[in-house]
Amino acid sequence: MTPSQSYWTFDLSPYVFQVKNINFNWVTTWWGILLLLAVFGGGLFFTWTQSKKLKTSEKLNKNPENTSLLSKKIQNIELIQTILIYSLAIVSILFVLQIMKINWGLRWYSTMYLIGFISVYVGCMIWIRKRTLMLTEGMLMNLITLCIIGMLIGARAAYVFVYNWDFYKTRPLDAIATWEGGLSFHGGIIGVSLAILYYCRKYKIPFFHLTDKLVRVIPIGIGMGRIGNFLNGELWGRPIEGNVPWAIIFPEGGAVARHPSQIYQSLGEGWGLFITLYIISRWKQKEGTISACFVIFYCLYRFIVEYFRAADAQISYLYLSNFSWAPLNAYPNASWWQILTMGQILCLCFLISGLIMLYFTRKNILEYSSEWTKRIEEFHKMHAAENSKK
Repeated sequence: MTPSQSYWTFDLSPYVFQVKNINFNWVTTWWGILLLLAVFGGGLFFTWTQSKKLKTSEKLNKNPENTSLLSKKIQNIELIQTILIYSLAIVSILFVLQIMKINWGLRWYSTMYLIGFISVYVGCMIWIRKRTLMLTEGMLMNLITLCIIGMLIGARAAYVFVYNWDFYKTRPLDAIATWEGGLSFHGGIIGVSLAILYYCRKYKIPFFHLTDKLVRVIPIGIGMGRIGNFLNGELWGRPIEGNVPWAIIFPEGGAVARHPSQIYQSLGEGWGLFITLYIISRWKQKEGTISACFVIFYCLYRFIVEYFRAADAQISYLYLSNFSWAPLNAYPNASWWQILTMGQILCLCFLISGLIMLYFTRKNILEYSSEWTKRIEEFHKMHAAENSKK
């Protein structure tokens, strides 16, 4: 960033890196080829042989404790193998893109959401291995993939029909151009919820059992995503009133100092929500309570921070004094609490849904009760029996 008067002017690159800036000359040298063969070829051969030996030992071993230890070693080796395969694929793709002179770049926004999905994966893997989640490692990737699809469809649909219908009704084909931006988090929640509901019905898993775990790590993705918004220089805040030392001038938002509302949102609906749910989860709760609290506190934190965020230009603000949509400061006499954004209106709707959900969860099964533990044990025994048959 570079200073402009007493405030900073945003000038960060939206890219983590671009293909054109990567030096791949070493790949075509003899030592580069040997290095690739040693790292990837040698690594994959070593992990494959070790995995094969351990699997053979696991079949011959009749001691449950040794079998469990061997199983963990096999999982760790297969994880290393997966990392090597994906790393080789990434290097190969980037090399081919540079040869074909396709200047692709990895954006910060995409990277932050990727970190969020990795956090969900790691969190679920920990719960699976502790046997506190009704999922298997093989089922997890299918669930995450389904959730990503549901999130994209729901988030895009909500943006198209709620935030910008006047534009897309005359350009229906542009509605599928998600790479051009335009996603609604509230729509994403609905899309993910429907995807999880379908998954739970298919595999006979209690819906709230699964969502109570997922929502504990999802705020990490939200927090990282908002940082991605900031690094992209988008979804900036409202113009400041008075002196705000940390205000920033976003060139695309005009030559005015604005609140870095993306950072506020990251701290509130991201990390603040994560800490809130962590504290609540320290006590045993009825199934569905954590999920309801996720919805409730997300809406509360976002509703507050939205007072610092600029509304979408195509919608503007809702003035409660006369129930009309108009730009900010269109009615100078209106009090600050009488001016709402579409995001705040959706938060109020979801807040009511969250409170209703919280009321109906009071009759659900208690986490870590004998009934709850028995249900998980039966699930894992059933899937262990199915795997042994295969």
